[in-house]
Amino acid sequence: MRYPFCVLDIDGTLTHGFNNYHPRVVDRVRAYRERGGTVALLSGRLPCGMLEPARLLELPPGTLIGGGDGAVLAVLNADDTLEWAWTRSLSVETLLPHLVAADQPGLALTPTRVIAVGATEKIMNRLAAITSPVVLPLSDWTALPEALAGEPLVGVRFILERAAAVGLIARFSAVPEGDQEVFDNQEFTHQHVGFSIRPAGCDKGSALERMIAAAGFSRETTAAFGDWITDIPMMRGAGYSSAPRDALAAVREAATRVSSHTIGDGWLATEMDLLP
Repeated sequence: MRYPFCVLDIDGTLTHGFNNYHPRVVDRVRAYRERGGTVALLSGRLPCGMLEPARLLELPPGTLIGGGDGAVLAVLNADDTLEWAWTRSLSVETLLPHLVAADQPGLALTPTRVIAVGATEKIMNRLAAITSPVVLPLSDWTALPEALAGEPLVGVRFILERAAAVGLIARFSAVPEGDQEVFDNQEFTHQHVGFSIRPAGCDKGSALERMIAAAGFSRETTAAFGDWITDIPMMRGAGYSSAPRDALAAVREAATRVSSHTIGDGWLATEMDLLP
């Protein structure tokens, strides 16, 4: 097997629509494992929000699960719990004045849960629900330090109308601990922009490097599959990568191969069969 280590995104790769797992995709990933391949998961979800796909794929204890777009790395235990291997965090002290002044609803991520701050819209509630099975509502950002209860803050996410997002991005552009990323998600409306604040140096590319080293493989023997712009660093860091036909142009350009199938078609199933 040329690529014995396979790293998979979840939403839009293993799933289509809202948390729908295509049966054929699940079957072909299992078949890859039966051929001797090792599978790891790397997603914008938190690791606790990735236990369901781990069960569906029948991933064994020791499986690496990277979450928060690279801010958290965990190892799957035999009892379906997670052992934390690596975490990078944001400075709450530095960010809090900006969050309070911005006064916008958003999601604060810890390694184990999502804290939904303010009157979040349906679109943000949907994002929270797939990110983690544990969602704590919070009235405003001033209560965030207490709500964290000693846990590190590994990310902050907003989904805003474009006009509001421009001002918010400008506000956070000077925050030293924040890597800002603006993306248009096809699951959102064309009027909305997603904006995330992550620990400096944390993305799926850096997470992939750690996962490859921890699993004992090499870049050249690693395949990565993703569909969104946050997957680009991961795809560029792998020896082989693939994206669906309906991915954004930048994602398709980063991939070694572009599938002839779409997200709704269960594109990953065919790509797993074609993996050398």
